[in-house]
Amino acid sequence: MKNKWILFSSSLPATDARARMRIWRRISAIGAVQLKTGLQILPHREELMENITWLIGEVNALGGEALALQCAQVEGMADEQIEQLFQTQVDQEFAQIQIEAKDLLATADGAAEGEHARELARALRKLRKRCEAVRQRDFFPSGTAARTLNVLDSIAARLRRPDQPSVPPARLDRSEYQGRTWVTRARPYIDRLGSAWLIQRFIDPQARFRFLGAGETADIDQGELPFDMALGAFTHQGELITFEVLLRDFALLDPALARISELVRWIDVQEEALPEEAALLKTLLDGLIALTADDHQLLERARLLFDALHAGYAKNLSSATP
Repeated sequence: MKNKWILFSSSLPATDARARMRIWRRISAIGAVQLKTGLQILPHREELMENITWLIGEVNALGGEALALQCAQVEGMADEQIEQLFQTQVDQEFAQIQIEAKDLLATADGAAEGEHARELARALRKLRKRCEAVRQRDFFPSGTAARTLNVLDSIAARLRRPDQPSVPPARLDRSEYQGRTWVTRARPYIDRLGSAWLIQRFIDPQARFRFLGAGETADIDQGELPFDMALGAFTHQGELITFEVLLRDFALLDPALARISELVRWIDVQEEALPEEAALLKTLLDGLIALTADDHQLLERARLLFDALHAGYAKNLSSATP
């Protein structure tokens, strides 16, 4: 019978409270739940067994004793009961994240601006990182993780566009930007690829793109529109990346676009470790770039990726109930 569970037990000198707390934090971070006093359990997975092996060595180095057993079943408890222990543990954490996220929304008095808006955005990013960390320990998903992500996505959109009786007007008239040639530097990456997709998908469906090599410049006199370049209006402004400038200037208030905007910012700025979704998007883009030498072909391939992201987020957000 195939092993399904890992049982872990350890003992450390009672006088070494610091070591005992250290091991307790480590086993909790791995995602174990307590079956009995001094006995933790994990699902049998290769990466978890590797973590436990390292933890046993750490306990021994601290002057304690530890062992791990692999088994197919636990007498006296059905597998479903054990799985429920894991679900209860992580679902409580997800519930707390939802509460804190909704509290954030309550502090947004009208349209948050300036430093207050940046503080709210930072706080929401921290909650999302916590959510991603808990998801790593969500071995038997009950659906609460998906609901929590939907809440965070929806609140992120609400913080960008609080409920108002009227929608703020766009700064720019889209009708004046139809059938134009949009110009950016060669070998586009996340902000330029995302912005190009945004332009063609939501601003200028007949847009043409030109990618500039070294020494080339945009022909402004012929009506070319530079983006994500030093010249032109569509580029980084203050703390806004180009994707966010386009969202603002053309009043693109779609919540799914707001979610994609967060991913683009995370990758473009990369001030800290990337959340799981952003890291996956970055990996996919890196792969596309490695496989595609022609920038126009790269844009076509990236366009499908962004279309899929938008469709997925739109579907999830439509069912969210923050």
